Amino acid sequence: MPIAQHETLIEEGKTLLKNAPQLYIDVDVEADGKPGHGSLLSIGAIASHGGVFYIELAPANKEYIASQRQFCEDHGLERERLIREGTEPTEAIRLFGAWTLNLAHQYEKPPVFSAFNAGFDYGFIDLYMIKAGLDNPYGIAPFDLKSAAQSLSGNWDWAQTNKGRLPKALLPDGDFTHNALEDAVYQQKIHFALAGLLRSKS
Repeated sequence: MPIAQHETLIEEGKTLLKNAPQLYIDVDVEADGKPGHGSLLSIGAIASHGGVFYIELAPANKEYIASQRQFCEDHGLERERLIREGTEPTEAIRLFGAWTLNLAHQYEKPPVFSAFNAGFDYGFIDLYMIKAGLDNPYGIAPFDLKSAAQSLSGNWDWAQTNKGRLPKALLPDGDFTHNALEDAVYQQKIHFALAGLLRSKS
C-alpha cells in the first residue's frame, strides 16, 4: 500500500478512536517472566489523545524466566541496575493508575486497556494493582489487537495475527524496539491503522 494511503488509514483510525465513547490507552510492558512468575520491569503507555507514561520498576521478587531475563538485559533492563534505580513496584503501579485516572477525568471517558497480545501486558498490570491494594481503573476487559486483527484473515487462523503476517497497510516504518514507551507508540499506530482499515471494510 502506498505511504499516502497508509497515513490516511492512521488518520482515519485516530479520528475514530478519539471520538469513541471510551478512552483507548495503548500499553506495553517489559517483564522477565510471566504474570505470577517474574517481575514487571517497565510500563509504557500512550492515550488516543496523546498523553504518555513511562516508568521502570525494581524487580518485585527473585523469580524470573531465564530467557526472558536475558532478553530484558539485552534491551537495557538490567536486573542489577533496576534493583538500585527502579521505582518500587507499589509506587510505580500507583503512579500508572493515577495517570490513567487523571486522563479519564480530563476527557470524561472510561479508560480501555489496549495491547498487542493483551493477556500478557494486562495480566501484569492487574496483578500488580491487586498486590498494591488498588482498584484497576481498566476493569476486567482489556482490548486485544491480535484478536481484532484476526477478523482480517477470514479463516480464523491465529497464526495470521503475528505481527510479521499482518497486512503491510497496518505496519508503520521500523519495528518494536522493546522499550515499553517506544513500543506503545508503535503499537498505537497499528491500532489506528487497524481501526481505519476495519472501518473501510464495513
